[in-house]
Amino acid sequence: MRIRRTQYLFFLLDDVPFLDIVRLLEGQVSVTPKRELLAVSILQGRQHPIALADIDLLHGLSAEEWTEAAALADKCDLDTLARLLAAGLLVSDSDDPALAELRRRDEELASTQWNPAAALYHFMGRWGDVDVRATFPRTAAERDELFAASGEAIKEYIARHGKPPPNFHAVADRLARVDLPVVERDGGVFATLARRRTTRAFDREAPLAGADLALILHQTFGCHGYLPIHEDVLALKKTSPSGGSLHPTEAYVLARNVTGVDPGLHHYNVKDHALDQMVRLTPERAADLAGELTAGQTYARDAQALVIMTARFYRSFWKYRKHPKAYAVALMDAGHLSQTFYLVCAELGMGAFVTAAINSLNIERILGLDGFLEGAIAICGCGVPAAENMTDPRFLPFVARKTHLP
Repeated sequence: MRIRRTQYLFFLLDDVPFLDIVRLLEGQVSVTPKRELLAVSILQGRQHPIALADIDLLHGLSAEEWTEAAALADKCDLDTLARLLAAGLLVSDSDDPALAELRRRDEELASTQWNPAAALYHFMGRWGDVDVRATFPRTAAERDELFAASGEAIKEYIARHGKPPPNFHAVADRLARVDLPVVERDGGVFATLARRRTTRAFDREAPLAGADLALILHQTFGCHGYLPIHEDVLALKKTSPSGGSLHPTEAYVLARNVTGVDPGLHHYNVKDHALDQMVRLTPERAADLAGELTAGQTYARDAQALVIMTARFYRSFWKYRKHPKAYAVALMDAGHLSQTFYLVCAELGMGAFVTAAINSLNIERILGLDGFLEGAIAICGCGVPAAENMTDPRFLPFVARKTHLP
């Protein structure tokens, strides 16, 4: 067997609270910081405690050239080697399925030009099977109690952590000031911007018209023009900007109650402006899946349709090869698209939301994505707003220099 070090390896030196058991048995509670050395393997997406001797071993191995495992007999035992391989800190040419999968991940990260720092941020931040309701009241009575006491809860939070940084910021050392005219515009995009808001209460029983979903998808994710660049390489024109005009974001629709669209998971085929069904579901199962993919956020279950945004990473990294800003641009693309999604929904009188609190691993598993070539970024949702909505705040109007705030 041959081995080498993974290219995507990081180390963390952390001070963690440690309960002194000896003093506890003596009747004293003593918590002291304990220094712990951790290795972070992107291949596993987990942290692993290691020893200084492990770092010496890893430091002595190349991330590109193979080393015969037998040549390390005088430096480490088989148990240590097996532990580092299982943790994804080392990769091997072994035929063992688990080790072969780790090698595949390492090779795919390198071949698709992932920047190491970006990979650390993305893959260590993915959720799987998270349910945010575990930290929130689960019954209607508990929720009512929370909302009734929300003022006291806010007071307690501020008392514990202090006030947040101020809403408005001004530089201290200005040379001069020019008061800008307060220009008001009505109609068109200005009216749509005024109506844009996050909706978390939907009329569960009302269907979303298929034509409205088609318009939302086409105006948000669809192609509206193209420019030949070289041979069959094209630049596309869409309604939102994209880094390098590469538009790596894909849209997958989880339909629950849409006229003319079967409940289930569909891929939005931009070239043909069509929905390609991937998974057929019942409306009830679609609602359950909406809650699962949004980490238990209950309002997502009532939305008529969810749009899962993924990024085809190599679509961007092909041009921006291991670039430290390339992943940030992929996130910006999703942000641009979510705002366009909001504006189109507002124009149609539909409610909309976007969330990054998603179970990426669950999404990738059900869509058949490996997470390295293409991975989940965020979810938008839309539908018919509920007639009575107690969850969305009502803001007071604000006019610069005329509204007096504390």
